[in-house]
Amino acid sequence: MRILHTADWQLGLKLRFLSGETAARLRTQRFDTIRRMAELAREHAVDLVVVAGDVFDDNGVGGDTLQQASDALRTFGDIPVILIPGNHDPATPDSALLRLEAPYNVRVCTDRKPVPVAGGTVYPCPLARRHERDDPTAWLPAREEGEGIRIAVAHGGAIAFSESTETPNLIDVPAVIAKGFDYLALGDWHGVYRADPRAWYSGAHEPTRFKEQTPGYALLVEIGAPGAEPRVEQVQVARTRWLRHEQEFHDDTQVEEFRAWLDALPERSWTLLELELRGQLSLSARSALEALLEDYAERLACLRLAEDAVSVQPTEADLQALAGEGFVGETVEELRAGEHPADDDALRLLHRLMREAG
Repeated sequence: MRILHTADWQLGLKLRFLSGETAARLRTQRFDTIRRMAELAREHAVDLVVVAGDVFDDNGVGGDTLQQASDALRTFGDIPVILIPGNHDPATPDSALLRLEAPYNVRVCTDRKPVPVAGGTVYPCPLARRHERDDPTAWLPAREEGEGIRIAVAHGGAIAFSESTETPNLIDVPAVIAKGFDYLALGDWHGVYRADPRAWYSGAHEPTRFKEQTPGYALLVEIGAPGAEPRVEQVQVARTRWLRHEQEFHDDTQVEEFRAWLDALPERSWTLLELELRGQLSLSARSALEALLEDYAERLACLRLAEDAVSVQPTEADLQALAGEGFVGETVEELRAGEHPADDDALRLLHRLMREAG
């Protein structure tokens, strides 16, 4: 049996920190990536697609998001698709999944009941509320003699991140495997993660925040027979790239090296970049860095910047460029003698204004 395992689509993601146009473009891409996965499913002749929760970002999504989801799901054609509610779209009375006009090949599993499929059985473990106190997989039965391939689909945490507080939706992965399941398809963690050779998180098909590790994949899973260990292949499907980068400057030549790094980014209009800059530069290099960042703020889908830790150390050439008689010369000397952090900013601004005026 061949399975395409995906999760955490979070369709309708708000992306409030982006401009309206960019946010809309990235929301649309989440549907386009579903179509990319449908192509992947057909290319590899999968028997089944499982979406392990958080199909929608919340249950309040509008009719436009529901229609786009329905249209994207139709591109899987005859391939069976199983969806379960997660913590973002739990099976509450207002569930977005219950309002979805699902194509004939798509089954929305809001109940914990086995679903027969060709070659075996899928056991969905949907969330009935955002935070479940009990393990959503606790209901799963042990293997019976003669059963085919058994797949469980669940949304929750495989690890308790705190001993002092209760972890909601906590899943006992070893207990599920001990019951004779061939594969446990997990959702909630947004990056690819192997909890067990038989239990994997696929991660989000498109990233949702900068701190995620290895998002943007789908998993192709092949199970040769009941009891056989699954063969799992990670396939990158995302178009957007959410990058975090730290840069420390020790000399001015690194500004050009940093420019070359930015220039090498593929598809910059689909790249979101969180930068943390620190170190020390001359006035002229600091001005060049500012101009570079302003340029890339328009090229990238998003540039989130922390640059306060880059201090200015004027060189003699910088000071000669600023030196003069009268008010300007006096101002430069006062700023050089000052100890307030804003004095560096003022020197930098004065240098830039004089350079532009020249």
